[in-house]
Amino acid sequence: MNLRTEQELKEALSELHSAEAELEALRGQLRSFEETVDTRLGRFLDELSDLNAETSVLDGKLRHIREVRLFGSDLMQYLDGAPLPTRPPNLADLPPTELTNRKGSAVKTDRPATSADQQRPDIKVLYRRLARRYHPDLARNDADRAQSNDQMKEINQAYAAGDLPTLMRLAGMSLPYGVDFGQPRLHPQSKPDPSMTEMEKTQWKLRELHQQINRLSSLPIVKLSLDVKLARHQGRDLLREMQVELEYKVARKLAERDYLRAQIAANEV
Repeated sequence: MNLRTEQELKEALSELHSAEAELEALRGQLRSFEETVDTRLGRFLDELSDLNAETSVLDGKLRHIREVRLFGSDLMQYLDGAPLPTRPPNLADLPPTELTNRKGSAVKTDRPATSADQQRPDIKVLYRRLARRYHPDLARNDADRAQSNDQMKEINQAYAAGDLPTLMRLAGMSLPYGVDFGQPRLHPQSKPDPSMTEMEKTQWKLRELHQQINRLSSLPIVKLSLDVKLARHQGRDLLREMQVELEYKVARKLAERDYLRAQIAANEV
């Protein structure tokens, strides 16, 4: 290796270390902000999600009652196979001593934890983190809200199926080496070609790091954290303003739920 090549490699390694530090700092800031959001807004977000699911089911039930009354049960048989709206996964539904397997059934975890288990993140903790990260009610504009809705569909499907590798991919986490997840990896982690030179491997790692940084930087919740900082400089508490908005949405959903319940009771009588 000539002096010029050595110097280029040294500069590339320096850039790689800087990118690693930037990514770690970004992840730390994201974790800290997500914890703040969870503390201040988590209860309202959970309540609103439950109410949205409940009102969706109640609305479908009321519509079915009215259609049967208008057209008769025989004409409505074609709807019998239509699926009702499902409730989003609720973290409180699973005991802390259980995990979910690929088919969605509970798996007891009474056996001692092995080194492989210690590398495997808890699926409920990971789901909760992602649910906060992409919660549509945290989006500040329509574009971010649409992105969050699309991501939440994939997150809910993966959680319902116990698909831990997909959840880890969505969270930007590496799959631990040597850990068997018991299911095919639809998104295998790429690795540099062993035939690459040291310079080529360094450049490959650098590209991977930059991609991760760009993905994290484009998250709606990261944009929200920047908005919160800007509002703080303006003397405003944006999270408090969002809490007031969420409380209003919860109150409206409670009123909608109670109205639907009353309508269903009246129509059944």
